[in-house]
Amino acid sequence: MPTSRDSSGPCKPRFVTPPTPGAKNLAEGIARTAEVLGFETSLGPGLMPWQHEANQLVTELDGNGRLAHRQAVIEVMRQQGKSVDVLSLMIARALRRPDTQIVYGAQTGKEARHRLIDVWWPRIRQSKLAPLVNLRRSTQLGEALLFANGSMLSLINADETSGHGDNLDLAVIDEAWAQTDDRLEQAMRPAMMTRDAQLLIVSAAGNEKSAYFQRKVMEARARLEMGIGGSCYIGYSAPDDADPGDPATWRACMPALGITVTEETVMKDFQDMDLPEFRRAYLCQWPDVAKPGWGVIGEDVWGAARSA
Repeated sequence: MPTSRDSSGPCKPRFVTPPTPGAKNLAEGIARTAEVLGFETSLGPGLMPWQHEANQLVTELDGNGRLAHRQAVIEVMRQQGKSVDVLSLMIARALRRPDTQIVYGAQTGKEARHRLIDVWWPRIRQSKLAPLVNLRRSTQLGEALLFANGSMLSLINADETSGHGDNLDLAVIDEAWAQTDDRLEQAMRPAMMTRDAQLLIVSAAGNEKSAYFQRKVMEARARLEMGIGGSCYIGYSAPDDADPGDPATWRACMPALGITVTEETVMKDFQDMDLPEFRRAYLCQWPDVAKPGWGVIGEDVWGAARSA
């Protein structure tokens, strides 16, 4: 259900699937993994409150100890710590159970490889987890993190044949706004059918080409409105009528503000960025709100007409 907060309280999602009272979850293990990886903020080692609360909901277990949600969608603006949380969650899941198979997809294969090789691996190598994880560099088999317990974290791209034939326990689509269709998801789904598996979709709001993630978000919001369960949705965003330049708007929807992001930085970006892009990336507002009117007459066409 939609939630709100005053300017002095902790930032909560605008939309969130209600948690199951008393349900167990895997959040503590993810928090410990983040600490071992050396992540910290002004609040101390580990994750921020919003990340921990999201993990509690995403990794809820049912009465049989299986994941309660086969699909989880997290909509959160840029630079709020989602990448830290996603990495901590994937590694915690890989370490928790032997032979766990995880695939990760980002906006491009190049970006996914950059994160694995240039960002994730150096951090793992410098942590206490180093003896438990190796990096596979292979053009034939693909880059992957190989765990001592038989688990593996590999990469996937939008080739619709990728991932077929393998069993998957966790599939992550990061920066989902960049996916123009559901090919990446369709590459993952068949391999998850016989497993206690989960599809995790994470992103900020998208642009006019982000049909895949917008559909996921709007479907999730509709399910909340109708009280239909079956999947998990966490949505941080500013209301359509919120003043984009008011710090109170930012405090009400940006969960890392005042922890890893300062109001001064957001104010400078607000002053320097195009307003539609600021609304999308910083307030998680979709084009019909962030860029109203340009669906009929393109912004570039209007600009050219004005300068003619």
